[in-house]
Amino acid sequence: MSTNEPFWQARVEGDTVILTGIDMAERRFSGARSAMTMDGRRVDASDAAGNVVLIVRRMRCEDDMSGARFPMTGLLTIDGRGPFRGCARPASMPPPQPPGDAASDPASTTIPARFLGRWDADAAACKGEGSDLGLRIEPTALRFHESDATPRTVEMLDDDTIRIEATFEGEGETWQETRILRLEGGNTLVVEDAASTHATRRMRCD
Repeated sequence: MSTNEPFWQARVEGDTVILTGIDMAERRFSGARSAMTMDGRRVDASDAAGNVVLIVRRMRCEDDMSGARFPMTGLLTIDGRGPFRGCARPASMPPPQPPGDAASDPASTTIPARFLGRWDADAAACKGEGSDLGLRIEPTALRFHESDATPRTVEMLDDDTIRIEATFEGEGETWQETRILRLEGGNTLVVEDAASTHATRRMRCD
């Protein structure tokens, strides 16, 4: 994650939090301890001089200076000072571009491979004909029990979470909705609405 005024950058590599800033030597905080929160993750680590707390939330963030858009918001506390608010992204995601530079970069409409397959309520539903929670995810489609969804944008929020803005079709109607898909342990899929007020869990069938 990165903050503006003061300009800090913090990243996690294994069990180490690396902190850099203007006119300061790099600090490495070891023994990083990570814990899930209701809407993200908290990381605590320390060095001989103090400690750092990094909280990342699944909330979109726009850089105050460049206008670049990030999938997550971060809070950084250093040696008890802060928290300093900033923007964050997963390590696997390239740095976002400012709006003018990104205008020609089309948004992805392809769902990552690890989310693909058949999902349902439980093992019995997987072995049988399926339940009302049955969901098949294809690279460019989500096929629910009574509707199909075609992604208009697919945005990585972190290594295991994507946000999909899609066009739904079902029972003679068409509408637009946003879904957040999160993998837990590889074999559990949590599907949430845009406001994260309703979540449905499914297990992997194949």
